[in-house]
Amino acid sequence: MFNKTLVAKRCWRWVLVLVTLAAAQLTLAEVVRLEITARSRFDSPKGFAVGEYEEIRGVVHFAVDPNNSSNQRIADIGLAPRNAVGLVEFTADLVIWKPVDMARSNQVTLIDIPNRGGMVSPSFNKASATSPYGDGFLMNEGYTLVWVGWEYDSGGINIDVPSVPGVENSALSGLGLAAVRDVGSWLAHSSDAPYRSQHLLAFGLSQSGRFLRTFLYEGFNADEQGRQVFAGMIPHIAGASRLDVNRRGAQPTDRAMYTATAYPFADAAYVDPVSGAQEGLLDNLRAQATQPKIFYTNSGSEYWGGGRVAALTHLLPDGSQDIPLPDNVRMYYLASTQHGPASFPKAPESGGELAANPLDYWWHLRALLTAMTAWVVDGVQPPINQYPTLAAKNLVPLADVKLPAVLKASAVQQLTAGKRSANPYLPQQAGAGAALPFWLPQVDADGNEIAGLRHPELSVPLATYTGWNLQKGIQPPQLVPLIGGYLPFASSSEARNKVQDARLAISERYSSKQDFLNKVLQAAQQQVQQRYLLATDVDAIVARAAEHWDLLAKE
Repeated sequence: MFNKTLVAKRCWRWVLVLVTLAAAQLTLAEVVRLEITARSRFDSPKGFAVGEYEEIRGVVHFAVDPNNSSNQRIADIGLAPRNAVGLVEFTADLVIWKPVDMARSNQVTLIDIPNRGGMVSPSFNKASATSPYGDGFLMNEGYTLVWVGWEYDSGGINIDVPSVPGVENSALSGLGLAAVRDVGSWLAHSSDAPYRSQHLLAFGLSQSGRFLRTFLYEGFNADEQGRQVFAGMIPHIAGASRLDVNRRGAQPTDRAMYTATAYPFADAAYVDPVSGAQEGLLDNLRAQATQPKIFYTNSGSEYWGGGRVAALTHLLPDGSQDIPLPDNVRMYYLASTQHGPASFPKAPESGGELAANPLDYWWHLRALLTAMTAWVVDGVQPPINQYPTLAAKNLVPLADVKLPAVLKASAVQQLTAGKRSANPYLPQQAGAGAALPFWLPQVDADGNEIAGLRHPELSVPLATYTGWNLQKGIQPPQLVPLIGGYLPFASSSEARNKVQDARLAISERYSSKQDFLNKVLQAAQQQVQQRYLLATDVDAIVARAAEHWDLLAKE
């Protein structure tokens, strides 16, 4: 006999079950939905190797559980407004570049951490204002590129976060860390994402490289369910610094010169002789379980200036001893380069005693991204580390750097590394205010650095390249922030004798332009064999060397 009352009771039970499941799913969702605002296709004039690409622009909506242990480290999240089911809501801009035919992709997503709201990974493509996709390297390889806003104070790819009610300057900046984490987890696990990704990499440059170091230290490479988010990561030109992003009043877009470097500096935990603390960037309870494979890449500017003291990523905190890198970490020093390569052949005014440094490390970064992809996808071990060490005697204190007189060595040796910033997580703020040790890559007779990945035009030079540049007419000496130097050799012995330059002239080094180019080609091919350069980039490297010769040499 049909019992309406019994059926109604059972229906209500199922409704309650479904509502409960939906609420539970929302609690675990983190990314609630994507609101797509624009969709378009693009291609290069020659066509990308994997076919046409699609750009998706939109706003991603988040709802995170403030009671989840992975979120409780977000500053002020316990004071944030909550929705009807007790979650904290916020939104962020999202941009995706993906192959239209995802079957032709390389199944790797590169999440590019915006720098002050701007895209940084197009530099892998040698992009420019007139050619936004450059030579299409990333697209030809089949990468999917993703950008998500994480800076509430940027003017570009942005995030909109709540504030503590009634409290000024209290935007929940730390939700930017959750946004990057949750978009990654969403792409890896959710059927609601616009596509599913098998392999997630992250790339950050300078400020956004410091974001990645902070992301790791704070333990955000685990999502709310404790799953690893990124399999591989490249924090580029971040030195030993982190970022001001997870506190009340944080200013993520601040340049943070001399104010961004706090203990711990290295990945492994070593006792800090200043504060007595013992913790590592990766060796702490938050980060230990979900460490990705990591490439740290730095220029000379991160060793020399801005208080970034990159040497402390591989030295004890007092600079007294080399420390081994963890098995999941590789380190590549881009010798004699500045923070970001200057334009060539005409560099912009640097504000310093020297012209800005045009040595282009992006050729190396393309090869390293390829190596990281092979490590993550296929388990292929990456190229061996390349960075200066005490053991090899190519990392020395400032007083022992053997700069040629033409570089005003006496003024350079008055510089200091700066002081530690505070770490509020550790006792005594981990020695805030203590002087940072100043250990630097050693140089050859020309003033070019001898350790690390040496560009073919550094191995076969026409100039001296530095990671530092002194400001004009400033006493005591100060550095131009994040700018290196470039000082060409004289074309002939007569020309160099006139200016009393001890560095050999171009005509004293090479018998002809062809002799020079042959040596550049040989140096490039050797690095291809070592997997520090790509074979497809050699012709472009040699062509630029030829242009450089024509600019400086007089045969």
